[in-house]
Amino acid sequence: MKKPANIRINLLPKDPFLSSTAGRFLQWVLGVGRYLVVFTELVVIISFGSRFTLDRRVTDLNNGILQKSTIISSYGDLEDKVKEIQKKTESYEQVEQKQNLANAFPALSEITPQDVALTNLTVQPGAVSFSGKTNSTNSLNLLINNLVLSSKFTDVAVERLTSGTAQEPGFTFKINATVKAQ
Repeated sequence: MKKPANIRINLLPKDPFLSSTAGRFLQWVLGVGRYLVVFTELVVIISFGSRFTLDRRVTDLNNGILQKSTIISSYGDLEDKVKEIQKKTESYEQVEQKQNLANAFPALSEITPQDVALTNLTVQPGAVSFSGKTNSTNSLNLLINNLVLSSKFTDVAVERLTSGTAQEPGFTFKINATVKAQ
């Protein structure tokens, strides 16, 4: 058996314009234009679809910000209370420091011999440092012994001790001690 022949009949005549250079260019532009229109529509559809996802994210972020700002504002009273407690603590520390300073002066004046002259006195919270001059070793020994034996001072350390010259006899010294908390 023979296959029937494939016969194609085109009743539309070919336009001679389509055979020219301008006609072929116009056909090419129309073909490419179709693809550009399809691509543009595809981009529009994708952007339209992604808009719902992005809107949902924005809504979730706004809700999260609202929740967190509510939580932060609920801690506002706590923050104010903590700041108030910090101020009170600082005030207490200052009062305690002044009390230690006030206690250090009388204690030091009680144990310092008459012929010892203090030239520099530094009182810090919990510590005292002073330098001075004396003409006799007995007075210096008495000062150091009084500091060591005192119930108000601990950790007595002689930082510097120098003897005087022929023009200025005596001893200059610098002593550090820790003030006991009362």
